[in-house]
Amino acid sequence: MTRACLRPFLGMMICSIANLVGAQDTDPDGMPCDSPIFCYGSLLHTVQTLKLFPDSKWFVDLPLKVPPAVALAEFAKLGPIEGISADQMRIFLNSTFLSSPENNMVVRKPIDYKSVSDGGLSLHQHIAEAKYQVMAEAIHEKWESLGRTIIDDVRDNPDQHSLIYLPNPFIIPGGRFREIYYWDSFWVIQGLLVSGMTETARGMILNFVHLIDLIGHIPNGNRVYYEKRSQPPFLAMMVDAYIKHPSMPAEDSRRLILECLPALVKEHNFWMTERAAVVTRDGKDYVLNLYKGGITEPRPESYREDFETAANVTDDKQREQLYADLGAGAESGWDFSSRWMDTATSPFNSIRTETIVPVDLNAILCAQERLIGEFYQTTGNSAESDRFANLARQRADAIQAVFWNEEKAMWRDFDLKRSGQREEFYLSHIAPLFARCRGSTVDIMSTSFMNKLLNSPDIVQVTSYPGGFPASLTAAGPHTQWDLPNAWPPSQLMLIEGFAGNPEFRKTALSWAQKWVTAVYTGFEAKNLFYEKYDVNKVGVYGGGGEYVVQDGFGWTNGGILRLLQLFPTELQQSEGERPSAGKTASGSSGFRSAPLLELKNGAFQIQASSLALIFAACAAFVFSLE
Repeated sequence: MTRACLRPFLGMMICSIANLVGAQDTDPDGMPCDSPIFCYGSLLHTVQTLKLFPDSKWFVDLPLKVPPAVALAEFAKLGPIEGISADQMRIFLNSTFLSSPENNMVVRKPIDYKSVSDGGLSLHQHIAEAKYQVMAEAIHEKWESLGRTIIDDVRDNPDQHSLIYLPNPFIIPGGRFREIYYWDSFWVIQGLLVSGMTETARGMILNFVHLIDLIGHIPNGNRVYYEKRSQPPFLAMMVDAYIKHPSMPAEDSRRLILECLPALVKEHNFWMTERAAVVTRDGKDYVLNLYKGGITEPRPESYREDFETAANVTDDKQREQLYADLGAGAESGWDFSSRWMDTATSPFNSIRTETIVPVDLNAILCAQERLIGEFYQTTGNSAESDRFANLARQRADAIQAVFWNEEKAMWRDFDLKRSGQREEFYLSHIAPLFARCRGSTVDIMSTSFMNKLLNSPDIVQVTSYPGGFPASLTAAGPHTQWDLPNAWPPSQLMLIEGFAGNPEFRKTALSWAQKWVTAVYTGFEAKNLFYEKYDVNKVGVYGGGGEYVVQDGFGWTNGGILRLLQLFPTELQQSEGERPSAGKTASGSSGFRSAPLLELKNGAFQIQASSLALIFAACAAFVFSLE
């Protein structure tokens, strides 16, 4: 459902006034959404290219003070866009937009939150390591500051907000990410369940059902400029995590399944109709899935960055495809990585996400199909249960046929352009194990198969770093934060939980969990912060690179740590010999230096702490960094 559908008359008014602004404002085809303010048009282009805000996302998150038609009419009075100055635009923005993106949300303590002293986080008393008890309580307390509700004006006047209204309270990741994000929320919900906050977890799941009913799929986040793209489809796994919570009554589990099943099937249809690709391998065709951007214009929240990336592309079709591939890279959650470039060492503007069939997406869809089958079985619908179970088995077989590389003893993404597997390893390639994608030909959960994986050169190398497991083994460029040396919480959890699923490998999974928990605890002990990503070469230090400075908060980090403490409450112990100082660097490592941590306040970046360079590095005992 589009905003014009919700308010047809106002939509016509907007389009009429947009005609006055310029030809590019008249057709929303290929645009991120149908708003000529938040998604396309001369106003957006002018604000973003004048660089009025350090972060492109700040502007498109601002609520309007006035109806869109009024704002567009006032903008048109400024004259041709090439003659508009930064000062003129600031005056215009002050009169038509509110001053902060936070003005349409309320920080809300979740209704089911209880402090540890009041009985919240029951796991706390079972954690053997005292320091991890302290960290777990600090994470638990974060739910208070990360909880949000949306004001009624977003529901009543949707055209004045890029924010999409949600009926239930939710948890945001933190920092610049001031809305829900789809795949982030899986690990957030895992953490909420560990904290005993089942009502908040349930509400978040039903928010995603609401978005499917509204839009037809779950967008990247609840912003209109995210409408054309999704993210890795974790909703079925969220439902599964909820119904398997030990305290969940069977009737409540069944009720949630009944509430979610139609939406889950609708989401599955979206991926199969809008994101499917036929892959030919050894003379046989397989229907698999890939990411698409759904747009032919710059992403509004990264408008300036995309516009500059395409600056030297003169062919219109090539430029539109570049924007589509950037959108597809964002849909993957891996925005961005050498994984999506023409080759791992190609320049950033060679990105071609829409021609690469990813292992992890298909593994997650395999889990989705298996779980939908299980949910149908719970409701007594055997026919649909069997249909989805068969779909899951067929996909698992296709994953082995298309992605498995026997020589490397690992899966690999498939390249449609070159009709073969990609060469490089990414930690996402372990996803079939995490998703339990058992087929009819190979049992990937068997001890023999998992031993093969464990001893593969990829796993041996990726688990050799002191501060976690990097997203790839390819050195990151200035745009590619999902590469070495960055460790991202989802990848850590997928690796650890994948191997923890077989009791024979619990000890190995524990050693990896210990490494990751140690890294996060070290950063917490040093700075009292939890970051969205970490540097594998410097234990406890935040990662860097990408389109924005590193964020703290942080939803999926917090949820993932609580999940690991739930899996290994007594085994996770930090001995004196294993307790590194923050910033300990691997011998001989060559990671890039992390970006300084800045906080965005009132449209401007503010430095939170002092920064010192590495002076006399051979003698330094530790690294001072911007917090």
